[in-house]
Amino acid sequence: MKTMRLTSWLVGAGVAVSLGIGGASANSPVPEAPGFVIVQAAETAGKTTGQGDGVVRAVDADERRIMITHGPVSGPLEMSPMTMAFRVAPNVDLSSLSKGMKIKFTISRDAKGLYVIEDVQPEKP
Repeated sequence: MKTMRLTSWLVGAGVAVSLGIGGASANSPVPEAPGFVIVQAAETAGKTTGQGDGVVRAVDADERRIMITHGPVSGPLEMSPMTMAFRVAPNVDLSSLSKGMKIKFTISRDAKGLYVIEDVQPEKP
């Protein structure tokens, strides 16, 4: 009988924490159960990316940035059409890019949440 009550209490406490009842956060101990901690799930490995088409407006090789006017970015990392300067990953060859060039690109977010161009391909005519 004790085991059944304890199990019911733990299940109830877990539900209360997962629903945010009682002001408990995901990483804080349940107030009535010292040492009982709900651990937040780790982020999934892999980057969230998006793909888009655009036109290069400027290239700054020294700062590793390009300005692109692009249409909507598709994929998990969606973005509305706009003109914006982006940081560029170290593996992208900026010497092959020039103002006015139509491109296809892959974009992601870095650990700080900033957008980074991961891949750039000239659009085929």
